[in-house]
Amino acid sequence: MLLISALIAGQACGDSAVSPAANSPAAGIANAPAAGISSHAVVVPQPALQERDWKTIVLHHSATRGGDVATIDTEHRKHRDRSGNPWLGIGYHFVVGNGQKMADGEVQATFRWHKQLPGAHAGNRDHNDNGIGICLIGNFDQAPPTDRQVAAVRGLVKSLAERYVISRDGLVRHSDVQATLCPGKLFPWEPVRSELVARQQTLKEQTLKN
Repeated sequence: MLLISALIAGQACGDSAVSPAANSPAAGIANAPAAGISSHAVVVPQPALQERDWKTIVLHHSATRGGDVATIDTEHRKHRDRSGNPWLGIGYHFVVGNGQKMADGEVQATFRWHKQLPGAHAGNRDHNDNGIGICLIGNFDQAPPTDRQVAAVRGLVKSLAERYVISRDGLVRHSDVQATLCPGKLFPWEPVRSELVARQQTLKEQTLKN
């Protein structure tokens, strides 16, 4: 079972990251399974504050060769909102690594998840306020995500959907809610979406039996 490492991007209010030892593979953070396994269970970390009533999940790619929570956080701090205020930091709630700065298939939760803050990722207020932003490291216009990334995001999507009762229609790509190419033409949308399609069908069958 994959345990999500609780890496918190540093904030002006004094948030600090977990120690490197606690965030390393040697500390027992499991990575996604090898190719051939379609998905796996993911334990979503308990937020530090009261949970929001999440309605959607928005999928992204970083459009970079590599990266991690810290590098995205640094880049996002350069952005400003419509009022001219700088962003708090990384706009996503979860990041999935590809082996370049993060382990392949590793999932990290950001400060926005732990503090249950709205996202800054969708370019759409409704999906920022009510949507969980998941970013997979990589440029999926150039190459598809790794097998481990696909397994990890499928497991993460499944866990979040079960926890917040999110239907298959609540799982969207960034390009579904804003004029953008994100998460790229090579993103395996149907294999990822199939987790929620299968879940919804199972629930429907159970309802009919009752």
